[in-house]
Amino acid sequence: MSVLPLFADDDTSVTLDPIADTTATQVVQDGDNSVKTTLASCPRLCDRNPNGRRDALLEFTVKSLPAGARDVRATLRVHAWEPFAARVFAHFAAGPANFVGTWAERPPLGPALDGVNQVDKGHNEWDVSGAVTGNGSYTFALTQQDRATRIYWASRDNSRPELRPQLVVTYKSGGRPAPSPSRTTVPPKPSPAPTTARPTVAPTTVKPTPSATPSPPAPRPTPPAATTPPPGVTVPGWRLVWSDDFNGAAVDRAKWNLRTNEARDMDKGCNTNSPKNTFVSGGMLTLRALRETTVCGSETRQYTQSYLDTIGRHSWTYGRFEVRAKSPNGPNNSKGLWPAFWLRPEDGGNGEIDVVELPGGKDWHRAATSAIFYDYKPTKQDARHNLPSGYPGDGFHTYTTEWERDSIRWYIDGRKVWERNRSTTPWFDEVFHKPYNLRLNFQVGGWLGDPDGSTAFPADFQVDYVRVWQR
Repeated sequence: MSVLPLFADDDTSVTLDPIADTTATQVVQDGDNSVKTTLASCPRLCDRNPNGRRDALLEFTVKSLPAGARDVRATLRVHAWEPFAARVFAHFAAGPANFVGTWAERPPLGPALDGVNQVDKGHNEWDVSGAVTGNGSYTFALTQQDRATRIYWASRDNSRPELRPQLVVTYKSGGRPAPSPSRTTVPPKPSPAPTTARPTVAPTTVKPTPSATPSPPAPRPTPPAATTPPPGVTVPGWRLVWSDDFNGAAVDRAKWNLRTNEARDMDKGCNTNSPKNTFVSGGMLTLRALRETTVCGSETRQYTQSYLDTIGRHSWTYGRFEVRAKSPNGPNNSKGLWPAFWLRPEDGGNGEIDVVELPGGKDWHRAATSAIFYDYKPTKQDARHNLPSGYPGDGFHTYTTEWERDSIRWYIDGRKVWERNRSTTPWFDEVFHKPYNLRLNFQVGGWLGDPDGSTAFPADFQVDYVRVWQR
């Protein structure tokens, strides 16, 4: 490690060597990767092996940042011996890199922090500032998205020190040299989306192994309250274009339509604008389902429910769509309850993107559903995702979808769980290149069953925020 303390308001630069590195591999024949002089990366289809993925992991300890450090920037530098036309991303990894490299031990990865389209001969650089927030241990993973053969990287065991990986951390310290180092062992939580994902992410067909969510980061010095954005508002590589944090006293009708007296044939409830069913309080939107008989249009329904949309008010072609919410669904009290956050085309035609569906009941409450639809015959693709720990009703969780021109990616609590693109979806281009609006609703009954005597009412779907970013 080298430290160059400066004075006035200049940057101080700290260059760190890794304390551990390894190649996490799906191929058991790779053996012990913790003591080899090379790291490797490869997509899942690697050297004709359909389960041949390798991720290069590197762990660093940051312990020289003073208490008042600000404008902290971190750059990961890893050496490649040859140039390649390949997309390689750097991710935060929520765990150490001091294991032999078996795939089951690979720590869970956060979304991409930065990426390159071209691997150069020599040191390649990734901006990992989105993860480095203070002193502590940090692990990063290099994932290769294309070029179906291995890229080799110099490891910490290389005989030539100048080729070994580095983490270069710069910061401003207000003119004082860095004090004696301190160390925190709390790993940082990555931003819930790519920071500067310059290349387009290729499909990832490997579902990550469920594991613990990264712990919160060591805090940075907090600016004055008036200038402090809510957590997660600033997502490098994306521009916030619309949001609702529900800090008022009622639903903002400039942002949302609230449906009323609507009975649909796909569920058993009545959408109503009654304040009993939809209300804002304490910085939270609540969509409440009630067991009550009501006349709804020309029908009599046994339940009332809530449905918000942005039709005619706000729509977007491509973007990053996120909700932080708590499902009401437990294992024994939620049959027939079905909250969701989703998008539909503004033109009313074919297409649908479900950021998350959270059906209840014994067989459904534990996982979250991601889906896309072409039409309602239905022609669709969907997937179920268990959370790293717990289930959607045990607290607030963040559900994110990144919709771009050539791919759609889903994240739960910052962890990528699914992707669709032209290669997975023949009708991708036909329906996903036009404006879509938002839908936020709580459905009672329908495709996965109706409530029974065990279903608890009132049932509350609580929403902390809804946010939309674009590039």
